[in-house]
Amino acid sequence: MKRKIYLKQHIVSCALALGISFGVTGCGRRVLEEKDFCHLVLEDGEGFYAKENALTVERGGEAAFEIMLEDGYQLQDVKYGEGRREKNRASDDKGKYGEDGGEEEHAPDYTVKYDSGGRTLTLTLYDVRYSETVQAHVEKSDVVIRYHANGGRLCGSRDRAEVENEEDAGVQESENREDAVGEEVSIAVTRSHLRPNTSIGTDLFERPGYTQIGWNTEPDGSGTPAGLGSRVDWREGMELYAQWVPWTKSSCFRYEAQGEFAAITGFDGQEDTICIPPELDGRKVRRIRDGAFAGVQVSRVILPPGIYEVESGAFRSASLQELYLYDDISKISDRAFIGCGQFQTLHINAALPPVYSGNYFDTFQDKYDRLLQLKDRKKIVLFSGSSTRFGYDSAMIDEAFEDYEVVNMGVFAYTPALPQLYLILECMQEGDILLHSPEFDASSRQFCEQKSLDYATFAMMESNYDAFARLDLRDFEQVFTAWNAYNAGREGMEKKNYGISASHYDEDGVPVEEESYNQYGDYCLYRPNSAEDQPIYGLPVHYTVNAFPKETYIEPLNAVYGMFLEKGAEVYFTYSPRNQYALSEDSTREEREKLQEYLRDNLAVPVITDLEDSLVSGVYLYGTDNHLSTEGAEIRTRQVIEALKKQCAGK
Repeated sequence: MKRKIYLKQHIVSCALALGISFGVTGCGRRVLEEKDFCHLVLEDGEGFYAKENALTVERGGEAAFEIMLEDGYQLQDVKYGEGRREKNRASDDKGKYGEDGGEEEHAPDYTVKYDSGGRTLTLTLYDVRYSETVQAHVEKSDVVIRYHANGGRLCGSRDRAEVENEEDAGVQESENREDAVGEEVSIAVTRSHLRPNTSIGTDLFERPGYTQIGWNTEPDGSGTPAGLGSRVDWREGMELYAQWVPWTKSSCFRYEAQGEFAAITGFDGQEDTICIPPELDGRKVRRIRDGAFAGVQVSRVILPPGIYEVESGAFRSASLQELYLYDDISKISDRAFIGCGQFQTLHINAALPPVYSGNYFDTFQDKYDRLLQLKDRKKIVLFSGSSTRFGYDSAMIDEAFEDYEVVNMGVFAYTPALPQLYLILECMQEGDILLHSPEFDASSRQFCEQKSLDYATFAMMESNYDAFARLDLRDFEQVFTAWNAYNAGREGMEKKNYGISASHYDEDGVPVEEESYNQYGDYCLYRPNSAEDQPIYGLPVHYTVNAFPKETYIEPLNAVYGMFLEKGAEVYFTYSPRNQYALSEDSTREEREKLQEYLRDNLAVPVITDLEDSLVSGVYLYGTDNHLSTEGAEIRTRQVIEALKKQCAGK
């Protein structure tokens, strides 16, 4: 049983309550007023204690609490600065980037730095302006990962030589020097997902002259890799080693100064891997200008955290194949890579806390975890958008087909299905079944006509960016346009943590006591039938042949189906549920019959259900025109089971 403990920063009404005097007397000195300070108290609790509970800082300053954790406990997240979110900080930050101005850099609300062994941490609260309540969530878990700096050191730790030469360092000759400088940290992970997330390494280790590009199960990188913050196949006693790449010599870069920042304008090196340093001559690298790496012969580029913008044409016609970046980058143009015909892999490392944790977008990675674990097992995979998420009772399918495992991969119809299907494809083997039920109200995305990505694609990848690295960028369009929209949308959203599970919330984000998603991936909270038969949204959907042209809809979908068939998987098409009154006027019974015949004749896979059976009374829908109620999902599941058994028997 998980235990949830909360640390609280309490509002203290006056300095005397803390036993601290602020009066300063004497000629020429003013008496500082209460409003110049913020008073913070951090209470001890089960699983931790604070070295110093009471802190007072000047308004706008920082407050750092040293916290000692007991074995197995881990700080999960901190809610801080709620009052400040309503303030506009632009006036404080304006002009801090030099002459070209432009973007504002908002410091994080808090950071967490670990000391040796992972038992001690420093929680630093930034820009303290109010005596406000802050909550830090701590949990105990038996899932522990031991991280090795692997040549680096803990963030903020002193240089090894400095420690070794300091007589009062408190380290005896018989003690382990590596522990003294904090080269290993054990961190407990909340059991919220089948595959736990790794630590965001930029808050854990550092190595002067190097950029961390991920973790690996082996020190030399020969084992299983994992991106920072991405998920891993955990095992007892798991150890991960930081993977470092040395910075390319600063003399290879040309740049223009912008106050305290630098914008790279050119490159004169010959390296096959370019690891851009975060600073050039003491100036933070913030931009990569148009043409800076145009035509460069390089296979791999690594951007450091802190980059603000990569401009159009920056890597024009370069031989780039792989790009590593951190998710704190704000702007990056698709046209930055125009002419890069070999560019196929994007590795994203997390530098920011997730914001979609607990959201239905986050369910994709939970479902993907199950799919990966069943990669070598015989399985039935259900796929489309949210009509699949709400539309099945997978336990019934599991019981009806005892030789198969079941995975419900449905999440959200209004985002391209293509990247999701490619990830599913990678996990399929001979004899597996894909049951595809595309929603007709999002047909361009669901029939794989749309290759352009959108913000939701990345929202579904946020808790495991490694999944996106499995995709070939050459199969998609507007990748970085989608990235910019996703990252811009995250600004101002509540910072969360990887320990939060979507199964702890309902569809509207309200906490629930019973899990809202079952092991298969179904949304399983009870959903009563509706009292109304009429449509919810009044959005008429076209069920006509003209709405599904062969060249732009049928052929792209058949091409994807062909990939599954080539792997020996079986693919069956079924109709997604729809309110029978939420159809366009031209979707007459005659036109629907023509459409069903058209799809049966032109799709490369069998259509195993009847269109008319998918058009249901609004009574069996819940909240939308295609989310089935609990009873509706049971009725639909029985129909599909019968159709699938009939199809399998007739093979």
